[in-house]
Amino acid sequence: MSIDMMGTREADDNKTAETQCRNCGSFVTPQFTRVFGNNQNVVFGCFECMTATDVKRGSANDPEDAARARKEMQ
Repeated sequence: MSIDMMGTREADDNKTAETQCRNCGSFVTPQFTRVFGNNQNVVFGCFECMTATDVKRGSANDPEDAARARKEMQ
């Protein structure tokens, strides 16, 4: 990763956070993906499709855990 003097990331940086939950499609903030997502800043669950407890326990960064949690909420 290279950083310019302004501290912004280049466009080809693969660490750019996504802003969509891969489980339900809801909008998530880049900060949410950095905190609760996997090492590629991708989330597989959010507060719309999972309980806050599941998200805080790390289930949002695992597609299988996220799918299980979403089924439990329905």
